[in-house]
Amino acid sequence: MKERSLHTILDGFQKIELEDLGNILGNELSPRLRKSQLVEQLHTYLRGQPRRWMSHLMERDVRLLRDLVHAGPEKVQYRDFADYPSLLEVTGLVQYDDSDENFHKVWISREVYDIVAPNVDKVLRSCEKSGQFEVERMGLGYLNLYGIVPTDRFIDLLMDWYEESHFGELEELSRMLQQSPLVKMYRYIDQWGDYVCSPCVESAEEVFTQRKALHQKHFKAFSSAEVREAGAGAPYFTIGLKTPEGMRLEQMYRRLGYEGYELVKAQHDTWIEAQYTLEQNDALFQPLMDSPMSPELDEESWLSCCKIVSEYANSIPKWFLCGFNAEETGIAKADWSAWQEPRTEALPEGEDYPRWTMPEPTISEGFASDLGAAGIPLGFAIPHVAPDDPCPCGSGLRYCRCHGKFLS
Repeated sequence: MKERSLHTILDGFQKIELEDLGNILGNELSPRLRKSQLVEQLHTYLRGQPRRWMSHLMERDVRLLRDLVHAGPEKVQYRDFADYPSLLEVTGLVQYDDSDENFHKVWISREVYDIVAPNVDKVLRSCEKSGQFEVERMGLGYLNLYGIVPTDRFIDLLMDWYEESHFGELEELSRMLQQSPLVKMYRYIDQWGDYVCSPCVESAEEVFTQRKALHQKHFKAFSSAEVREAGAGAPYFTIGLKTPEGMRLEQMYRRLGYEGYELVKAQHDTWIEAQYTLEQNDALFQPLMDSPMSPELDEESWLSCCKIVSEYANSIPKWFLCGFNAEETGIAKADWSAWQEPRTEALPEGEDYPRWTMPEPTISEGFASDLGAAGIPLGFAIPHVAPDDPCPCGSGLRYCRCHGKFLS
């Protein structure tokens, strides 16, 4: 692996990007300096004050540094693709390779290793002891529950929690917020106003548009325990796992063969897709379809699993509903019955799937250009049915779960 030096990495940024990076890492740089001066000043700071700039990282980044240091310099670690990258990866302080679509490879260069190795464990303990990571988790919790929240409201929520928790003076909370990159990195200022958004939100514009269309203005209140749970586990957040619906979801995924990290990812993906159920969202059921035991499920078990996924999706806070869920509002409910097979007539004994009669062949552009001597098309005019397409019989099931399951 050909490594770039820290100086080369910094030199690759634009002048304004260097200023922003310095601000995030606690080293405010004067905009009057030339780019070369900014590079030298930031390079000196990163090499000379590692404990200071690492204390300005989010918990996820510090723990990533710790894991890479413990693995050793230039030792590749394999991780899954998160919904959003870490600051360390974006800046190049941690090296990564995405050429393999199955793995996200990350490692730390010898130069950066030598800078952070003596300090990373101390920084981790210090941020835990001071409560800085706890403040960050609560902040992320509110953002994950609401998706997007006005900056003033966000600060007020944290202040109310901090006072009730008796952590200390509000000046200390202000200092930790100024030091944390949470607000700096996820601030959203536009025509809608001044907001902070969850790192998992892909399109703030879409959330605002949906809220406006649905006349959603009031934010739901949450307990500290709910907020803390919603902000834990970055970057693979999952909300509502301690509710009856969440516990049933986890138990189901375990029965289907998920465990360890794969279980965490399946739960996270279900939560993310549950945010997008204004209409039927097939991706909501993707972790279920991808589960190790999915091919062995009979129809009754499959529909039972779909119901568990839908009940979970309808029970969790939604971003465009300002933290309310679909059951409370009656809006954007996931409908598991869309996967259910209609039975409008009695089936013959021993037959447990809809009967399907091959349609009369027709001529369609791209399939048959002329007729044979008997008047039969030279090729069927029926498009190819992919495994995940709706079954042509009209059952509402995917082809691979209906008539396709009996074919090779």
